[in-house]
Amino acid sequence: MTLPHLRALIGLRVRYEGRPWVVVEVVDSPLGLVLEADSATSVIQTDMHGRPWDYSHETRMIEVLTPDATGLSDALIDLEIIED
Repeated sequence: MTLPHLRALIGLRVRYEGRPWVVVEVVDSPLGLVLEADSATSVIQTDMHGRPWDYSHETRMIEVLTPDATGLSDALIDLEIIED
């Protein structure tokens, strides 16, 4: 997969670990997809002292390739596209 192919996935709704997510970004090192929770719930971010600072959506990054870069990662293969 190339970066342009992966960037075409931005905005796609997927199911990961049994929950709905939206692909919001592609990173190139290591090659991965950034997922944002597709829900109304937010998490509280803290500052460097542990005090509540801001609200944000939960995010996850999944790598596209296996650790030896010879195939697609299990996490990528397990993504299920959510049809609207």
